[in-house]
Amino acid sequence: MVSFNDAVHLAISENEILAAIEKAKAHIRISELDNLRFRHPNIQFDCMLRGYLGEYAIQKWLLENGIEVEKTNLILEDDQVDIDFVYKGKNLELKTSLVPDADKTIRQAILTRDIKLIKREEKIENLRGDIHLQVFFKQKRKAKDDWLKTLKIDFQNKNASYFYEAFSAWRYKSDTFFVGWMDKNSLIERVNLLAQKDRTWTFPKSKREFWLCRIQDSNKPTELIQFLQSL
Repeated sequence: MVSFNDAVHLAISENEILAAIEKAKAHIRISELDNLRFRHPNIQFDCMLRGYLGEYAIQKWLLENGIEVEKTNLILEDDQVDIDFVYKGKNLELKTSLVPDADKTIRQAILTRDIKLIKREEKIENLRGDIHLQVFFKQKRKAKDDWLKTLKIDFQNKNASYFYEAFSAWRYKSDTFFVGWMDKNSLIERVNLLAQKDRTWTFPKSKREFWLCRIQDSNKPTELIQFLQSL
């Protein structure tokens, strides 16, 4: 059972945020093409930025604990960014999310939310990825989106510091938390114990279904190190 007390606070430096901004600037057109629905460009940019920040933060934390991973891919789908890593032949997928406004806090989100695993396949055995990690940013999702829509952003500006200030990206230095993870084999066992109708979930206006993977029932972040070392 995972609680907020088990979460790992991931420190991110200003230089890392600036580097993530540069990456997001270079790939914003990709996000526009890959999105399942139109999203405000400010929201798209911040979503992409969070993905790269999660990448930097997790890679750094793993390395500090003796785990060196190879980054392979970044995927933007719907309202989340997935970062894929490879370690000893295993694929790690990182989910980065803001806190649902109804939850208000990461503590409550851990109690009520899932690691968001899109159901792209008919059987859970065919799920993409071997290990799934969830990172939350201590910011409310709808409130953040509403604020982002009000910003007048010059995307032609080449100065990363401009975006750092315009998006208040300095907040990410202290707002990033690794809250839980689940390996595919354990997830398969749990899902297959459920009735067919209880194995997935969705939300209003979503075109997607998601596999049931409660954060509260996932593994503690620090346990990931021992799991990876055992591979």
